[in-house]
Amino acid sequence: MAQTGLINGSAPITALALIAVALGTMMVCAVYLMKYRAALTHENEQLRAELVDRSQEANEFRALLGASDQRLLVYRDSEIPRVFGELPKEAGSPRSPQRFLEFSGWLPIEVAGDLAAAIENLRNNAVSFAISLDTRSNELIEVTGRTHGGLALVRFTHTAGLRAKLKRAGSELTEALGTIDTMQALLDTAPLPAWLRDREGKLYWVNQAFSKAVDGGSPDETVENGTEFLAENDRREVASAVSQYGLYAGKLSTVVDADRHIFDVTELAGQLGTAGLAIDVSETENIRRELRQTIDSQSETLDKLGTAVARFDPETRLVYYNAAFKNLFELTDTFLQSDPDHVAFLDHLRHAGVLPTETAFPSQRRKEDLAAYSATDPTETMWHLSSGRTLRVVATPHPQGGATFVFEDITERLKLEMEIKTVARLQRETLDYLGEGVAVFGGDGRLQLSNPIFGEMFEFDAAFLKSKPRIQTFEDTAGVRIEDGTFDGTGWKGLSVLVTSIDENGRNSENGEVRLSNGMTLAYKAVPLPAAQTMLTFSDVSDARAAERMLREKNDALEEANRIKYDFVSFMSYELRSPLTTVIGFSQLLAEPELGTLNERQSDYLDHITSSTRSLLAMVNDTLDLATIDAGIMELEVSHVDIAARVENAVEGVQERLHENQLRVEVDLTKSGDVLEADGARLTQILYNLLSNATNFAPQGSEIELKAWKSETGSEVCFAVTDRGPGIPADQVDRIFERFETNAEGGRSSGPGLGLSIVKSLVELHGGEIRVETPNGGGTRVICALPASQDRPDPEHPIGSDATGSTKEAGTKASTYRDAAE
Repeated sequence: MAQTGLINGSAPITALALIAVALGTMMVCAVYLMKYRAALTHENEQLRAELVDRSQEANEFRALLGASDQRLLVYRDSEIPRVFGELPKEAGSPRSPQRFLEFSGWLPIEVAGDLAAAIENLRNNAVSFAISLDTRSNELIEVTGRTHGGLALVRFTHTAGLRAKLKRAGSELTEALGTIDTMQALLDTAPLPAWLRDREGKLYWVNQAFSKAVDGGSPDETVENGTEFLAENDRREVASAVSQYGLYAGKLSTVVDADRHIFDVTELAGQLGTAGLAIDVSETENIRRELRQTIDSQSETLDKLGTAVARFDPETRLVYYNAAFKNLFELTDTFLQSDPDHVAFLDHLRHAGVLPTETAFPSQRRKEDLAAYSATDPTETMWHLSSGRTLRVVATPHPQGGATFVFEDITERLKLEMEIKTVARLQRETLDYLGEGVAVFGGDGRLQLSNPIFGEMFEFDAAFLKSKPRIQTFEDTAGVRIEDGTFDGTGWKGLSVLVTSIDENGRNSENGEVRLSNGMTLAYKAVPLPAAQTMLTFSDVSDARAAERMLREKNDALEEANRIKYDFVSFMSYELRSPLTTVIGFSQLLAEPELGTLNERQSDYLDHITSSTRSLLAMVNDTLDLATIDAGIMELEVSHVDIAARVENAVEGVQERLHENQLRVEVDLTKSGDVLEADGARLTQILYNLLSNATNFAPQGSEIELKAWKSETGSEVCFAVTDRGPGIPADQVDRIFERFETNAEGGRSSGPGLGLSIVKSLVELHGGEIRVETPNGGGTRVICALPASQDRPDPEHPIGSDATGSTKEAGTKASTYRDAAE
């Protein structure tokens, strides 16, 4: 109880103590809390300020990401990634972060799967990556992934235009490489040596022309051997100029193909070294030298010309003139050496009285004088000098200024033109009074000139012809039609062809006739003229053609009479030869002793019969031969003829006449040769008739000479028969070869006059000629010149002769007749 009381008595104290302790504790806690609160408040203010800074920095980062056209995904543990920034609109990606994270929505499925796998590998295994993706809109996006602390960062960057840039860069690279290859190929094929040097000046590329010029083999061998194109001194000069100015351009000489050439060398400095090119200007230099020589030669030539030439520079100063210029205007050396200008030159001419005095104002006159210098094309003026001469002045402006003046004296030309115009008027008047119709057409068929008779012939209207119509319109306009003509075509169409046709081988004159509807016949002639013109002339030949028709009808009648004559002669000759042959045969038979002995008178009668029948037979044969020749059917049986044998046969044929008249024949064949190509029988006939003619006129007891010889060229064999008779008067020589021409004066008998005519025909049939001469001592010499060789005729078309003696083909073969002397 006591304890209880004690306890109970100390309870308030304990409570107070506890309260006091509690109060102290509370006080301490209150003080600590106040201090802690103050510290916490300060810390909160610092955190708040830091939070504001971080928020501002985050906003800046967000703005920076948004401005950089990038989108950043930040992964922390397994949280949904935070999305910062945006890709540009052309990237083709969604703007919404939720839709953006759905990669399969805007990326191809395969690409979206690969991207998701790469991000997953980055988050789980911290494997960085960098890949390029093509969106569904075919845009290129570069995605890079890396880790930073506990974060996984995935950055999407739109490579705007990168693909195009890469493609363009690739194309440009390909084009550049192709250009380089092309340029190298071009330089390899070009005949210009080219080379490249490195920074040390050593060759590292040359073309084919360089290697060929230095005989270095291939370009690679040339570079490897370091064979140089230029001499060492020249290379030093080039290197010095390139090092100072970066470029060298000049002319250098070097030896190529054992000959020195001049090259225009250019070498340029580049980033990797230098490049050089050499152009062979040797030919250019030669041409330039030749040009200088040509200019000098032209100057010398101009000095020798009769045309005055002067050249003025852009300041109108006289810089060149030839001798004709000085002489034309009678200029002194003092004036020419004073360097006059164009105006001073003209004033000098006016003061000297060469040019008439101008009445125009000085300013106007100066403008007219200098007009040629401002012209763009050559100008031409006429100067009428006080002396009466006329000059044609041609001023040609020079591209660099100045002008060249050519002064041509055309006084004589103007005079000639006036004379030509006078002649033209005279010719026109002459054409107007011609009796022939004349029309001149141009190459296009248009009438250029005609005379009145032309219009009258075809009844053209004068106004129509004055309008210069085309020839194609004449057919419908002419009052008289062309009904027939010898040209190709009908009427005016045929004449139009002659006027407008073009012949590549040259045009020739053509002529013919046309018949008009009024019965008139015109002879026309188409004559080509210069400048593709054609002249048609028409003349009235109606009366001539009527007379020609009459002559033709008469000729036809004569030919018919000649044919009847030939038929009659042939018939009668044949009918006469048959009984004559019978008479000759029986007379020879009666002379035979076997049939009995004849008395002297009977023998004389029989001899006369035989002689007369043989003469008659010879005349019949001659007549038939002439008829055959006239008909053009006689043939020559050409062969190699023994000249001596044929001469002997002819002499034997006239032995009886020689014996009767105590004549002898002197034969000289020493220069004739052995053989002759001719018809042997006809040759015998020619000689026989010549000897027969000679025996008729040779004096009794005289000598007849028969001589044969070859010409100097050997192309002819000549036979000459000479008698000492009375000779032939000069006025009778041409008549002795006419048929039936007899001249009994001085002769023993008068025959039918066929012998020499047949001789002439046969000689000409052989292609020879016959002539008559009077030898010294009198008498007559007949010479027959025959070709030594004959052209062998075609057996199917033998050669004959018509009545005029000209050779022609015979249609049928005539019988071969032989002279009775054989």
